[in-house]
Amino acid sequence: MPKKASAPKTKLKTRVEKSEEAPIQQPKFNWSIVAVVICLAGILLLLRSFKGKTDEFKNKQIPDAIKKVLNSPSTKFEVTSVTDTSGVYEFVLKLNGQSYTSYLTKDAKILFTSGVKLADLDKQKAAATTTDTQQKKLTCSDLKKADTGELTAFVVSNCPYGLQMQRVFKKAIADAPDLAANLDIKYIGAIENGKITSMHGDEEAKENLRQICIRDEQKDLYWPYVGCYMQNGKTDECVASSGVDKAQLDACVADPKRGLAFAQKDFDAAKQLGVSGSPTLILNGKQTVSEFDFGGRTENSIKTIACCGSKTQGASCSKELSTKDLPTAFSLTDEVATGTTTTTSAAGCAPAK
Repeated sequence: MPKKASAPKTKLKTRVEKSEEAPIQQPKFNWSIVAVVICLAGILLLLRSFKGKTDEFKNKQIPDAIKKVLNSPSTKFEVTSVTDTSGVYEFVLKLNGQSYTSYLTKDAKILFTSGVKLADLDKQKAAATTTDTQQKKLTCSDLKKADTGELTAFVVSNCPYGLQMQRVFKKAIADAPDLAANLDIKYIGAIENGKITSMHGDEEAKENLRQICIRDEQKDLYWPYVGCYMQNGKTDECVASSGVDKAQLDACVADPKRGLAFAQKDFDAAKQLGVSGSPTLILNGKQTVSEFDFGGRTENSIKTIACCGSKTQGASCSKELSTKDLPTAFSLTDEVATGTTTTTSAAGCAPAK
């Protein structure tokens, strides 16, 4: 008989098979975070230490030092803005309503009531150099020349400094008559709705127009009239005393084709040249010049500018004229009253903004 097939034997597992899962990783220690935390803690400690020191200086050592210097326990003062700078403590001392930047050494032995910051000094020198360059005084060689130099003063009739400049021109022409060909007066203003206006109001505007009419239609009487008007501003008296034809003057003022037309030419020239202040000097219709670059608002300075701007030198160009100051505003004389101080800077009148 054939043998029966036997069933396959199953081997018993004698050991537990190893798990296929990945081993558990242990967390790594992040030293960079620790370093940052330590740094921050150190900084906080330093800041706290610094604050403690500055508070000590502010509340004790600085006040003690100041009291020693003042030697007056009753004097009130205040210490603010204490900072550690360049090896010393810098602070603001408030005393008698004034503030002073002061310094105290860290050993509290030396108190500086003021100091010079060299970096700031360098900046100031640089700024001063720039300012000096920008404000460089003109010389004769800097002035642009014309065949016959013409120096024009733009003014308004009731400006104290405009009156002073007119007085200087009048005196220069009286002392050196040939300068009359080189000196001219023009006026600043505007025409609005057929009416002349000026920076000091209606009365000044009317006087500007009268002087313009006399200048353009009765030229020989301009300086006699203005010379009188500069004394006390009495128009009617000066028209009579100077010999001005009143009927002709009134007609000029009333006729827009005469008075206003003459005035408009002055105003257009002033606008084109950027002139707004009284007085302003313009040489040869182009160049703005300060009389203070040449000695001040005096006869000799005006003569120098006019001659420097002229290719043709008149006899007066070699003549020394007065360097005296002349009065501002209305004055019965051309002499400065004893004890009176005249302008020594480029003072003038400007329209309100």
